[in-house]
Amino acid sequence: MTEELAGGQLTARTVRFPSEVMGGTQATFAILLPPAYATSEARYPVVYLLHGGTQNHTAFPARAWFAKEVSRRGMIVVMPHVPQSTYSVRTAASTTPFIDFIVRDLVPYVDANYRTTASRESRAIAGLSMGGYGAVLAGLTHPELFGTVGAFSGAFTAGREGSILEVVNRLDPDAAPTIYLACGVEDTVITASREFDRLLTERKIAHEYREVPGGHTWDVWDPQTLAFLDLLSRQPAWPRPR
Repeated sequence: MTEELAGGQLTARTVRFPSEVMGGTQATFAILLPPAYATSEARYPVVYLLHGGTQNHTAFPARAWFAKEVSRRGMIVVMPHVPQSTYSVRTAASTTPFIDFIVRDLVPYVDANYRTTASRESRAIAGLSMGGYGAVLAGLTHPELFGTVGAFSGAFTAGREGSILEVVNRLDPDAAPTIYLACGVEDTVITASREFDRLLTERKIAHEYREVPGGHTWDVWDPQTLAFLDLLSRQPAWPRPR
């Protein structure tokens, strides 16, 4: 399915493809392509955005500001539907279905079917709540794939602390991606966010951590998603907003 958003400036597509990791079942993702995509041969950096536990691939595109902001940034945005059941908690030494899906299925599919700049420096991953946890786990276990990682109100709780601790301990500070973290001070996950910040600081892993007003709501996620996109726009491999 393809639809036009923002007065024809930005193309939004919902894509379904067979996932080997999911046993051949259909995986779904939304993708937003830059305004000039159809009329150029240019390649673009890609950011993967992961939704929260009660959401799906439509969560970010449904935000009123999202299409307009993405259209001026010259990037491809991919938003997969990642079922909560795939976030099984294991150690970072092993893997989880959602990491396998992203690394083995989704990223190769996007790189093969769209004009991406398929490099670590031009690939980012971020998410909110459960998706923030997922983005951190995927990004920090595969720093060779993702140059920038973000989490907004990351759900680093509910038995996930062990996997976070292990992935931080295994991460080479010199090879770490750019890391951006944000959480509302009224959020129930603020303690876990502070602990994650402490772990990164203790390991001397460079990162930016923000505490902002608000709870576990879009009042935090909207501006922090935009702050993450702004961060990408300051990276050498990413275009500046128009």
